[in-house]
Amino acid sequence: MFDLDHLREIRDALSRNKLRTGLTAFGVFWGILMLIVMLGSGNGLSNGVSAGFSDGGTNSFFIWTQRTGKPYRGLPAGRSFEMTNDDVVAVRAKIDGLRLVCPRAQIGGYRGGENVQRGTKSGAFSVYGDHPEIREIQSMKIVKGRFLNPLDLEERRKVAVIGMRVADLLFEPGEEPIGELIRIQGIYFRVLGVFKSNRSGDDADEETQSIFVPLTTFQTAFNWGNTIGWLALTARDDVSAEAAERDVLALLAGRHQVAPDDRRAFGHY
Repeated sequence: MFDLDHLREIRDALSRNKLRTGLTAFGVFWGILMLIVMLGSGNGLSNGVSAGFSDGGTNSFFIWTQRTGKPYRGLPAGRSFEMTNDDVVAVRAKIDGLRLVCPRAQIGGYRGGENVQRGTKSGAFSVYGDHPEIREIQSMKIVKGRFLNPLDLEERRKVAVIGMRVADLLFEPGEEPIGELIRIQGIYFRVLGVFKSNRSGDDADEETQSIFVPLTTFQTAFNWGNTIGWLALTARDDVSAEAAERDVLALLAGRHQVAPDDRRAFGHY
């Protein structure tokens, strides 16, 4: 079964080249160790991302407007434009590859926190106008009360869902926030829910300093009219996000007189 002469030759060669043998053995050991570390790190990163987006949407993407990069049909380059509720209706009606279409609007946040008050307490927070479906895209967990529902939008109710950090800053320890009033730009909203983020680190801190109100109420209360800020969308399971994104961008470009090859008119990721 075993060739003893070959085994003796191998033993003699190894004993005559101890340094080379040691370095080779160490190289093999180090390579295997690095492979184990990388595989473990990769799995850890994958698990961390999955946990961060648990209960959130996969196959999702976002689209917003920017300035046009090219002249088109007599319109100049550098033109600004905005999406509206009519665009939302068109996307829902004409793009078959989408499962969720969530128009959004925001005050505060990247533009500077919006001052929100309750009695003598105040804080600077991001305020979003949203649809109930945003919960399927943005990872969060309701810890008290409830999230927005279709009736809140239909009836333009002045209600708000606040992050845990907002509750901590505007309410006393142990105080029940559900049913209480907060004031945003001089307009009172009744708290109907408190949420926490399923993410971790800075992303979680930022999300829990957010407030969600019905988009219809947001547009009326803050004088946005028919305008929306951006679209959060999720493709169907049998359609890639890239394909759905191309279809939506083409539709929006046609609706807003944007050159089909203008890569600057829309931001998206």
